[in-house]
Amino acid sequence: MKTILILLCLFSTVVKAEALAGNYELKKSSVKYMVTYLIKHAEGESLESKGKGECKGEICEFLVAAPVKSFTSKDSNRDLNMLAATKADKFPLAVVHLKTKSDISSGKLIADLEVEFAGVKKSYPGVVFTATQVNDGFQVSGKFDLFPTKHNIEKPSLLGVSIEENVPVTIVAHWKKI
Repeated sequence: MKTILILLCLFSTVVKAEALAGNYELKKSSVKYMVTYLIKHAEGESLESKGKGECKGEICEFLVAAPVKSFTSKDSNRDLNMLAATKADKFPLAVVHLKTKSDISSGKLIADLEVEFAGVKKSYPGVVFTATQVNDGFQVSGKFDLFPTKHNIEKPSLLGVSIEENVPVTIVAHWKKI
């Protein structure tokens, strides 16, 4: 009986440890995008996101921003065209507001995103992230489809063929408790 009580106490401590609480800052991240044309695709990545978050009770809210010019591919001409298409001179940041429940015991977070890109805010509800608690915070990774036309961005084209409507965005982020 004593052993069962000890195990229950340990289990409840472990479960409680799986709920996020307090303030967090983005320690490091990778945000990748991929555009697909009829016969090829191109990828870009930013490692320069900054962010902060707060978990109170059962809800966490995070704010993440990445300079649009920090997204680079292996083609500097493509990068310049991307900056022009996304109006980066006028709207230099891609900003994401994220709201989710604080419980990561299932190994995932389901978040509602509000993405401000090229000066236009759009909602992307129900984005699933895998979540793992680490010593100094937690790490998440996930993927969602961004739709450039929803942000009033004219789809780039190659030889007269536009990119596909959806642009998969993959995120890996390590959040540190502060």
